[in-house]
Amino acid sequence: MMDNREGAHGRIAGLVSLRMTVAMAAVTILGGVLFVLGVLLGSRHEFAERGIDPNAMSVTEQFGSGMMVIDTRKAVGFTVLFVLGVIVAVAVIGRYYSRREVAPLEHAFELQKDFVADASHELKTPLAVIATRIDLIDFRRAHGQPIDGPLDDLRGDVDRMNAIITDLLVAARGAVDAEPVPLAGVVDQSVDAVRPLADKRGVVIDRRVDGDPAHLVVQGNAVGLSRCLVAVLDNAVAHAPDGTHVTVSVGYRHGGDAVIRVADRGPGIGENPERLFRRFARDDDGTAHQGYGLGLALARDVANRYGGTLDVESTSARGTTMRITLPLAS
Repeated sequence: MMDNREGAHGRIAGLVSLRMTVAMAAVTILGGVLFVLGVLLGSRHEFAERGIDPNAMSVTEQFGSGMMVIDTRKAVGFTVLFVLGVIVAVAVIGRYYSRREVAPLEHAFELQKDFVADASHELKTPLAVIATRIDLIDFRRAHGQPIDGPLDDLRGDVDRMNAIITDLLVAARGAVDAEPVPLAGVVDQSVDAVRPLADKRGVVIDRRVDGDPAHLVVQGNAVGLSRCLVAVLDNAVAHAPDGTHVTVSVGYRHGGDAVIRVADRGPGIGENPERLFRRFARDDDGTAHQGYGLGLALARDVANRYGGTLDVESTSARGTTMRITLPLAS
């Protein structure tokens, strides 16, 4: 990767240098021509400006009628203007080509930074689930209880992490890997992924499907949509009071879209709920769950990638309902 980056830097530097050289050569040639023309035009009528007829002067007979007199003041003035023009041209051209050629590199660095932040956040929840599974395995082993079930769940969590990383890489390339996805399966997978964290808090996750599950099929990617729903569920579980319920319902919305609602019984999110969807926005409400402010922002990015939306449907002191809408597969 370092060799590729250094090669890209070298190619960009060489391209900037070549374009700067060509541009400055053109500026110098054009400026030189204008400078010469300016001096000639400014001095051609030097005798006439002084009321002297050059054809009537004896010096004309000696040096010829084509003789011209250069006005030093005008020559110096044009020289100064020429130098200043070249300096300004160098600055403008250099700034233009530098910004133009470095822009793709800056964009690549920005994508790299976003990918690192996104990956760090997206892997945070699976790692917390894995840690909980390991604690459960240690507890069962210490008490002579079977651990085959938790081990299978642990393998599933590792596979899920691998799928998340793959989906992040696809998203970083700007690609959209879409296929028909049954929403009921996405809900089941997402609830299973978050359940260990909910059990730790004594929060119960209820599922409800309104309508025929066979018809609730959207165009998207199961892993990506699960990332979206897991982020919303994780946020709901974190803000739900201990021992309460979080409800996940799947159904239809007027207009033909599928809709997923995640409702908690937390204290609400106050005014301006849109702030929660900005990258690195944090809601320091005193909960133990304080992340990096990326969860809901990334969840909205995933929903938008597949033509859907994510917003706050309602919020009050009695709880908050998040809504994910996705177009049904034709």
